Formats: sequence, structure tokens, C-alpha cells
Amino acid sequence: MDKDIVLKIENTINYNFKNVSLLQTAFTHSSFAYIHGVESNERLEFLGDSVLNYSTTRYLYDNFNFTEGEFSKIRAYLVSSEYLSEYIKSTGLINYLQCNNFDPHNSTNVMGDLFESIVGAMLLDADLETCKKFIYNSLNYSKKLVEEVHLKTKDFKTELQELVQAKDDIKPEYVLLEKTGPAHMPKFTVQVKINGKDFALASAKSKKEAENLAAQKTIGMIKSK
Repeated sequence: MDKDIVLKIENTINYNFKNVSLLQTAFTHSSFAYIHGVESNERLEFLGDSVLNYSTTRYLYDNFNFTEGEFSKIRAYLVSSEYLSEYIKSTGLINYLQCNNFDPHNSTNVMGDLFESIVGAMLLDADLETCKKFIYNSLNYSKKLVEEVHLKTKDFKTELQELVQAKDDIKPEYVLLEKTGPAHMPKFTVQVKINGKDFALASAKSKKEAENLAAQKTIGMIKSK
């Protein structure tokens, strides 16, 4: 990895490494390491995973008052490869990963692993506070984000079922009205029906999420009556 690439990476993550070899290892996939006889980023990934989980847990604990179950769901979303990969892809950091015989742009797992490797390298080069600052800034941790994730991860379908059964002892139905968009970016539209009556509908990138959103809206409709 040449100096120009190192400089670009450091400018992107807003941190300058004292030990540049740690940064280079963080950007070395096992497929490249095996061919060239160097260390891969797997150990740094293992370390970074623990730091990421702790830092996220501490952020949530210090700033919010959710139940243990809610905390767990929100944290799982924030540390998921799908969420981490958004940062790695949008910043172009994935372009600098040294790998062999595959395209890392197509793997959220590889991108998530790269994020964790950067965090692990940063811990060894600096300290926990530096890692926390990087995590919070790069992943845009904020009250607004956490509240949005809370809504996404809350189980409104169960809440609606309990609400409806308490009144009428029937179960809500979720009807898929349409599925549109390309295979890599589908859009599902679902409507809730209760005892043959139409209630709220919602659209999302997955059927499960659309059902949950429709359930949330239906709860609001029922409670407002």
C-alpha cells in the first residue's frame, strides 16, 4: 500500500496512524494475505468487533432509557454488516481493501469486517476514546438515528395482535398488494386487514418491514378511535 493511498484513507477516517503497518493490515483481506504471505485483518476485526459492541452499548446506555430487549435490537441493527457497509461504501474505503480474485463491493460482510478492522487498528494505535469518537461520527450516532432505528426494530405486529385479540379475539391479516422495483432494490406494499376490514398500508424494502410499519400505523388508527 503506497503513501498516497494511506493518506487518502487517513483523510477519510480523520485519523493519522502512528504505526502505519496497523492500517495496512486492517486493509488486508485474508485472500490477499494468503497469496502474499502477510497478516490478514482477521485479528483486528475480532478486536474491533468487541470495541464496536462496547462503544455502541455505552452510547445507548448513556443517552436512552429503553428496555433490555429494545437495547439489544437497536444495538444489533447499528453494529450489523448491512449498516456498517453503508459507511465503508459511501466513503470509498472499500476501494482500498487489498483482496484477491473477488469484488468486495458486493459483500456487506466484507465491508462490515473492514470497518471493524479499522476500529481494531485504531485501538492498538491510540485508545478507546479515539475509537468511540470515530464510531459515533462515522456511523452518525444521534438521538434522531436511534429513534428511527427503535421504530424499525420494534415489534408492532405483536403489539397489534395483542390489541386486536383483547377486543375481538381475531388475528390481523397482512396482504401483499404489490412488489415493485428491481431485484436488488425491491419495494413491498402491504395492507392490514382485520375481520375483513381494510386498515393501514405501508411500503418498505422488505415484506417483513412493510408489515411492521403497516401494523404501527394500524395501532395508531385503532387507538385514535
